[in-house]
Amino acid sequence: MSLCHPEKGNVSCGACCGLFNLKLTTKEYTNLLLERTNEFKKTVDFSIRHSFPIYRKDRETKEGSIPKKDEMTYNCPFLGYVDETKHRIGCMIHPIFTGDPKSQNFSFYGTSICQAYDCKTKEGALADLWEDLFVEIAKDSIEFSFLSADHIFTYAVEKFFAHSLLNTETMFHLNRLELMELFRIRLETSASKNFTSFEINYDIFLTLESVERYLSSELGSEWNQWKLEWEKKNPNRGEVSGSFDK
Repeated sequence: MSLCHPEKGNVSCGACCGLFNLKLTTKEYTNLLLERTNEFKKTVDFSIRHSFPIYRKDRETKEGSIPKKDEMTYNCPFLGYVDETKHRIGCMIHPIFTGDPKSQNFSFYGTSICQAYDCKTKEGALADLWEDLFVEIAKDSIEFSFLSADHIFTYAVEKFFAHSLLNTETMFHLNRLELMELFRIRLETSASKNFTSFEINYDIFLTLESVERYLSSELGSEWNQWKLEWEKKNPNRGEVSGSFDK
C-alpha cells in the first residue's frame, strides 16, 4: 500500500487521473464517480475486449459538456470506485482487477505512463508521515485526493517548519493539531484548484519570507490568523536544533 491507496482508513487518491480539472463541487465529483462506476460494472466485461473502448467513448461523450479548468488536461473516465463500499477511488482497469498487465492501454495515457508515474508527494522523504496525517484529516477520497495532490503547498509547509528550525518529529507529533487545522483551511480553497499532482514548483522557498509569501497568497487572511495562533503556542520556536530541509 502507498499514498495512492493507504493501508489505513477508507480513502485513496485519484488526482493524477485529471478528476479536479472538471469544474464540479465536491458532491458533484462524488456523483460523477458513482455514475462511472455503475456504468462500468454494467457495460464492461473483462473477457470482451471491445467493451473497454465502448465504455470510454460513451463516458467521454457524456462528460464532454462538463466545464474544464484546463482544456489541455485529460479526464480519464476509468477513474471510479474500486471497493464494494464505494469509498476508495482508483483505476477500474488496473491489472489488479482485470488480470491483464496491459489493460490500461485502453486508457488515454496507456499502461507505461499509468504504472510508472509517482506523484511528488509520494516521492517525498516524508510521504508516510503525510499519508497518516491526510488519512486522519480527510472525510472521504475526494478530500484525500485534494490533500495528497497538493504537493507544492505540502512542500511549503515543510519548509516553513524547517526555516523555523523545528524537526520532523516536532512537526508531525507536537504540532499535529496545528498541522491538521492548517490543512483543513487549505481544503476550503482547494475546490478552485486543478490539482493533478504533477504541477511544477518554480519556487524552492530558500527563505522563511518566501514561504510565508506563498502561504499568504494561497490562504489569505486565514494564514495570518493561523500563524498568529501558532506563534502563541510556540514561543520558543527556533531553539530546537535540526531540520528536515531538502
